[in-house]
Amino acid sequence: MARVNTLLFLIVVALSVVALIDCLATDRARIRSFPRGAWAILIMLCPVAGAIAWFRAGRALSAGDIHAAPQQRGPIGPDDDPEFVRQLAEAIRNR
Repeated sequence: MARVNTLLFLIVVALSVVALIDCLATDRARIRSFPRGAWAILIMLCPVAGAIAWFRAGRALSAGDIHAAPQQRGPIGPDDDPEFVRQLAEAIRNR
């Protein structure tokens, strides 16, 4: 049982250290929700919950991805494709 507790303790410490280092090294423009100091205090006071919150809500994925919507690459469905709609209308007219 002592080995399991030691392993869990090391995992929590590693997660907290990685989250704290990431928080302190992240560019200020990429930090969301709270200021850097608040995130650092949250990570230190609540190691597991603070680290998980940091990785989920504290930082943006990339510098331009702070509040940007994902870009569509092409039509999602056939009715979103203007070429398909044009061909369909042409096929209906030619019946």
